[in-house]
Amino acid sequence: MLRRTLAALAATALLAAPAVAQDFNWRAQEGRTVTLLLNNHPWSQAMREMSADFTARTGIRVRMEIFNEEQFRARLTTLMQGRSADVDVFMSLPSREGAVFKRAGWYTDLAPLIADRARTAPDFNYEDFGAGMRQQATLDGLVATLPINQEGPLFYWRRDIFQRCGIPEPRFVEDIPEAAAKLRACDANQGVWAARGLRGAVPYALTGFINNLGGSYATPDGKPGLCQPASVRGIEMYANLLKEYGPPGALNHTFTQVIELLGQGRIAMTHESSNEFANIVRFPGRAQDIGVRVLPPGRETGISRPVVIGWGLAISAHSRQRDAAWLFLQWATSTEVQTRLVQNGVAPPRASVFQGPAFTAWANEMPIRRAWADALVEIGRTGTGVYQSPTDRIPEARDIIGNAVQQVVLGRASARDAACAADAELARLQ
Repeated sequence: MLRRTLAALAATALLAAPAVAQDFNWRAQEGRTVTLLLNNHPWSQAMREMSADFTARTGIRVRMEIFNEEQFRARLTTLMQGRSADVDVFMSLPSREGAVFKRAGWYTDLAPLIADRARTAPDFNYEDFGAGMRQQATLDGLVATLPINQEGPLFYWRRDIFQRCGIPEPRFVEDIPEAAAKLRACDANQGVWAARGLRGAVPYALTGFINNLGGSYATPDGKPGLCQPASVRGIEMYANLLKEYGPPGALNHTFTQVIELLGQGRIAMTHESSNEFANIVRFPGRAQDIGVRVLPPGRETGISRPVVIGWGLAISAHSRQRDAAWLFLQWATSTEVQTRLVQNGVAPPRASVFQGPAFTAWANEMPIRRAWADALVEIGRTGTGVYQSPTDRIPEARDIIGNAVQQVVLGRASARDAACAADAELARLQ
C-alpha cells in the first residue's frame, strides 16, 4: 500500500513539475562515474538500491563505499588530508565537524551551484529545506551540505510493560528515574533502561536531560557550563540511570546496542535516535507495544529543548567530477526521492515531503508512526543543534563530556566534581 501511494505521488509530482529549463539537462554528465563515501545509516542503506534510478535518469554510474561511523571518519580523513580525488561525495554532519572541515578546505561551496540555472533543476527549491537544517549546513556563508534527513533523540518506552506494572507514562523528565525504580520493583527480570554510554556518543542523548532540567553547556558569558547546578543535575540523572538500571557493558554502548536491546524486548525505556525508528519496529511486536515522544520537559522548569540535527551530502573540494556530483546531490535530496525514503524511516528535511499526502498517509496507517512523525515535528520546531560546550574542537569536547558521565557511572567522582573537572578541560579547547 505504501509503495503504491509513494509511486503515485512521485508520478503526480513529475507531471505537475514546471517545464525543465532548456539550459538544464539531467544527462549533461552521461558516462561519468561519481564515488560516494557514506556512513552506515538508514539513508545510505536505502541508496544501495535507489542509486540505479539515478543512473537511469542521468547516465552517471555510482560507486558507493559504506562504513560504520568510526571507519567512515577514518577513511574520509585519510583521503581528504591526502587531497585525494578518489571521493566525490561524502556524508557530513555539519553540527559536529563543519567548522573544522571548512577550515581545512574540504567542502565545495554549494551556493554558486544552487544559484546556477544551467546546473540546477528549476524545481530544486532550496528554500523547501527547513530553516534550521539550512542554518546548520551554512558555515560563514559557505553552503557545505544539502540535508538528507532530520533526526534527534526521542524517548521510547514499552507501553505494555508500564500498563502491566500500573506505572503511568512519564510526564516530566524527573518521572523517569521514579518509573525506573517502580519497574525494577515490579519485575526484577525485566531490563529497565539503556542509553549511550560510549564516551563520544553520550552528549547526543545526555543533552535533553541537561536542557530540560534548566542547565546549559555554556555560562551566560560563553564559558563551559557543566559545573552549573542545573547542568550537574542533568549529568547526575543520566549517569545514575545507567549506573543503577543500565545493562552490563553500558559504557561501551552506542545506538547499535541500545536499539538491539529495545527491539529484543530486553529494556523498557531509552532515549535514542529518531532515525532508528524503522529498525526498532522491524522487531516482532514493537510496532504494537512501543510508545514514542520527545523527552518529557522538566517539571520545575517547563523546558523542552531537544537535540535536532541532520546529516548532509557534501561535494569534496578535491573532486574532479563536481558537475556529476552536483547532479547526484540534487537527485538524492529531491522531493521525489525523499518521499520514497519515508518507508525506510528516514525523516525528510523538505517541508513539502513532511507535509505531503504520502507522508501523512504513511504516518496515519499506524499509531506508532503518527507519534513518531509528531515527535519529529516537535523537535524540528523546538530543537537545538548544539550538544557540547562552545568550541570548534567538537569531537574532543564531546569526549570530555562523555568521560564526565563515565566517571559518575563508575563511582570515581560525584556528578559535580566530574562536571567541574570537565569544565576545566573544556576551557582549554576554547
